[in-house]
Amino acid sequence: MTARLQIRDGTGSGAVAQVSSNSLLVQQLPETSVGIPAERLSNLRQLREFFVDSSGSSAQNVDGSVTPVEFSISAEPDKTRWVAGFRLILEGASLALSSNDFRRYGAATGASTPLTNGVEIETFQGGTTVPVTVDPVVILGDYLEYADNDFVNFVNAIATGVDFMSFTFTFTRPVCLTSGSKDSLIIRINDDLTAIDKQVAIARGYQEVL
Repeated sequence: MTARLQIRDGTGSGAVAQVSSNSLLVQQLPETSVGIPAERLSNLRQLREFFVDSSGSSAQNVDGSVTPVEFSISAEPDKTRWVAGFRLILEGASLALSSNDFRRYGAATGASTPLTNGVEIETFQGGTTVPVTVDPVVILGDYLEYADNDFVNFVNAIATGVDFMSFTFTFTRPVCLTSGSKDSLIIRINDDLTAIDKQVAIARGYQEVL
């Protein structure tokens, strides 16, 4: 005799666990909104945000050679934020990865010349710093060690001799920035990047309003 059982969310949301091929499948959200308060349905929201410095600027083509400049996505009060990844976008001369530009950092350095100190990317969570880039990025090619394969490089796309470059970083598990904490995801510029026309980074993920 077979007994029919269901595993339901005990908070009354109506979510039901399912079994497929002897594996337990759990729904994070129910397929219907019936009986669930509107505020619970709408408190999970998209996160699309530029990394910004202390003045609120997203422009990373700054001079950080004397005093490093940090750009970050930070925790906020009354929100839990999950950063699933980000895109780093550059525009300017000498950004063609299929050429010797691979061994320089755009117009910020000479041919086959790395940055002196490099660009650092790291997370700060619960008082602990964890590097996203194990070593500072000193040439464009270094980004390929950490970014996903779906990078974009359009040569002469902006104008003659002005290229577009985009790297996508995806985290194995989203970086959680807990409500009201000092948690953050940081890009630190340690060199003079003012010769680059544009460098910005855009985080993606989701956030829960508490």
